[in-house]
Formats: sequence, structure tokens, C-alpha cells
Amino acid sequence: MSFTPGSKHGQMAEINMTPLIDVMLVLLIIFMVAAPMLTTGVDVNLPESKTGKSLESEALTVSLARDGRLQFGTQFVEEGVLKRLLREKAAAGRKRPVLVRADHNIPYGRVIAVVDAIREAGFTQVGFVTQGIPATPDETHP
Repeated sequence: MSFTPGSKHGQMAEINMTPLIDVMLVLLIIFMVAAPMLTTGVDVNLPESKTGKSLESEALTVSLARDGRLQFGTQFVEEGVLKRLLREKAAAGRKRPVLVRADHNIPYGRVIAVVDAIREAGFTQVGFVTQGIPATPDETHP
């Protein structure tokens, strides 16, 4: 559907979509590359789970790094300080769920010690963060 100059139909009044599509594809690639870099926190090698569910973003987070350090929210703390901060959060109002992010190689006893500290502070909803395993085609259809 091309029009030649001087044709009796006049000028073409359609928008050329090619530049718009090019710009959108470039923006999509930029956001796909930049999005993983925006997440902050401790580098934790999470165990995998097929049945894990995502909780709300308002949950408190306690992370156990590979080297054994504890992180509460955005700050690294000692276990005694973690207990005190958790007690303050519990006394401040409604009790939110607490998510534990532990590296796959952290000893089980260390994880249980942190969970005990969370429960001693008064929190009853404790969850464990895992990585999802992509479903194979055989598992998606029963």
C-alpha cells in the first residue's frame, strides 16, 4: 500500500511503528539486564523447594550468610542484638511473619538457633525462603 508523490490519493497518514517497536525492545532489554542488579542483600545459596509459596513483602527478614553472619533487614547484627531487635519489633505492634534466608551450606543447628531466637521474641509465624524449582513438563499435568 504505497503512495507515490503526485498520486490522487494524497499523502500517507499512517504512523511508522518500526521506530517505536525498536525503542520498546531496547528498553525491555535494558530493564531485563538492570532488574537483577537492583536487588540488595546477602548472597545466599538458597535450597530449592517445589511447594514453597511467596509471602507478602511486609515480612521481616533474617538472613544467614555463607560465612555465618546474621543480617536483620539491611544491617548485620550479632545474635544478642538480633534478639533485642526482634523483641522491640514484637512489642511495637502487630506481629508480622519472619522469613529466614539461610545459605544451603549453613549447619542445621545454627538455623534452629536463629529460629529459636525469633520464637523467643514472640513471633509465631516463621517461614523459610527457598528457590523455586522449574516444573518439568511431566509434573505440570497430573
